[in-house]
Amino acid sequence: MAARTKRKFPRIAGAGICCLDHIFVTPQIAWGGTARVEEYRVQGGGLVGTALVACARLGASCFLFSFLSHDEVGAQVASELAAEGIKLEGVAGIPQGTSPFSFIHVDSRSGERTIFHRPAAGLERAVLPDLGRIAECDVLLVDDYYPELALAAAGTAHKNGVPVVADLTVSLSKCPDLFREINVLIAPRAFAAQIGYAGDLPGALQAIHRLGPETALITLGREGYMYSSVDGRGKGKAFKVAVVDTTGAGDAFHGAFAYGLARRWEIERCAEFAAAVAAIKCTKPGGRTGLPTLPQTVHFLERNGRLDWSNLKAG
Repeated sequence: MAARTKRKFPRIAGAGICCLDHIFVTPQIAWGGTARVEEYRVQGGGLVGTALVACARLGASCFLFSFLSHDEVGAQVASELAAEGIKLEGVAGIPQGTSPFSFIHVDSRSGERTIFHRPAAGLERAVLPDLGRIAECDVLLVDDYYPELALAAAGTAHKNGVPVVADLTVSLSKCPDLFREINVLIAPRAFAAQIGYAGDLPGALQAIHRLGPETALITLGREGYMYSSVDGRGKGKAFKVAVVDTTGAGDAFHGAFAYGLARRWEIERCAEFAAAVAAIKCTKPGGRTGLPTLPQTVHFLERNGRLDWSNLKAG
């Protein structure tokens, strides 16, 4: 991979879904009955969308490549992203289509969430955006919500020596060629079962390597994470916080990991930093409300981290 110029403020691109989340909090869902909603909020969401917001809060310059319709949902999503400083010239329109949105139930007792998603409609009429800006970035984040976009963006990054960090669903058949373009795959525990390694996380990490990515990391929720790379293997614990809402925790992890990679940190340092950002996010409701700034993250790590973070300064 070609050497990247180290910048004071990393440039991070993202290609994938941005949507609108309707989040409601109840102690339980009374199927067939009525449940009192304790809290309700509407906020932008999506894997890459929220991951880029995490990067922007940390101080990175961010560029989004995605699809949105010219409807009320799309307008609100775009407005929130622009307010975070994310560049949107790579967001293509969906003619006569609808933007994606989700209803998310959060259990007020545990903070765990369940997502009910309405996909984008009209994508067959959409045209891929110009991806040239990716070559100017330090890292590309992708998800596989829009497989054609993900593959084109990752291919552009690969050709220009830009490392690719991926957040994929458990469906290998959705975009099988994408794995060869990925440098870092961060996947949930369910992915291990999908590839035939349920209960064998070390085996799952090696299987991910065989698919293409040189760095593999499996997130384990409250149990932390495990990773394998050319520099070796490792694992880390999840930080203990008062969990309010886990919505967007994985997205926060991906974004913060990409930020660390853009700053050319070792994998061990990227992972602990990402775990801290995800933990802090979970202390506030919604997928983005609790996303921290760099000084807030450093303060948290200096008190709770295993590694030495005393020399990390903003920017």
